[in-house]
Amino acid sequence: MTDGAYTAYRGALRDVFAGWWVAWPLSQTVRVGEVRRLHGGGSVTAGELGKWGVEVAERTTGAPGDVTYDAGGSVSVQFKAVGGTVPGIATLLPADAGALVEFKDERSALIVYSGLRQRGLPDVAGLTDGLVRKMWRGEWDPALLVVTDVIHARAGTVLTSERDGAVAELRMTAGGAGPLQLIDLAGRVTFSRASHLGLNWTGTDITPVYRVLRVRKGWWRGFKAEYGTPQPGRGAAAEPVPELLLDEAREDPGTVLEQLDGGEQPPPGVDEAP
Repeated sequence: MTDGAYTAYRGALRDVFAGWWVAWPLSQTVRVGEVRRLHGGGSVTAGELGKWGVEVAERTTGAPGDVTYDAGGSVSVQFKAVGGTVPGIATLLPADAGALVEFKDERSALIVYSGLRQRGLPDVAGLTDGLVRKMWRGEWDPALLVVTDVIHARAGTVLTSERDGAVAELRMTAGGAGPLQLIDLAGRVTFSRASHLGLNWTGTDITPVYRVLRVRKGWWRGFKAEYGTPQPGRGAAAEPVPELLLDEAREDPGTVLEQLDGGEQPPPGVDEAP
C-alpha cells in the first residue's frame, strides 16, 4: 500500500466527517474514553480513563445511518445480479452476485460504511475536573489525547485508485438475489480481481473516525508559571488542588481542554500535533 492510498482515503473521509480524526490502519479500534498517544500520523492506545483514575460515562449521541462516498461521481459501479451479466466482468461466475468498480481519476476513493452509530462523553466538565486533579498530582502528561467521540460502523468496504483506469471486481458473500445498491457492498464482498488499486479492504466492527481532546498548551504554561512543574509522587504542591482552579475548570472546560480538529492530525511518521 502506498502513501497515496492513505492520502486518498483520509481526504475522502474528511469530505464526509469534517473535523474528525481518521483511524489508521482501517482495522484499528478506537473507543470513547481511551487515552491515546500520537504515533505515525495517528494515535495508539495508552489505556482508558478509568484505569488512569478518571471516571467518565459515555452515551449514544447520534442517530444510526450509512455512508456511501464515490468521490463526486468519479467512481463507476455496475452491479451484477445472480444469473445476470455485465460487460467487462471477467472473473465472476453466472451464479455470483457482485459488482464491477471502475475509477476515472487517480487517487479517488469508494467508501461504503453501514450501521453507523456515534457515541461520546457528555460530561466534559467532569472530565476536565478529573484531569486537573491528575495534573496537580503529576500523574498526567498534557500531551496525551482523550477520545471524546467515535463513530462505529457495523461493516465497511474501501477502495482507492493508484491511477485512472483502476478496476476491481467484487463478489458478494451474502445476498444478491434482489436489486443491489452501494450499501450492500459494506463488509459483504471479496475481491476477485483488482488492478492498480491502493486500498482494497473490507471488514466488520470498525471505528472509521474519532474526536480527541488535549490540554491546552497555553493553560499548561500558565499552570506551571503559577504553581511550578508537578512531579510524579509529589505533585505541584503539598496542599490539595485549589478549589478556585477546579471551579474555573468546571465552569469553562474550554480554557483547559481543546478539541483537535481533523486538520491537526499529523501526517504519517510525525508524532506531534500543532
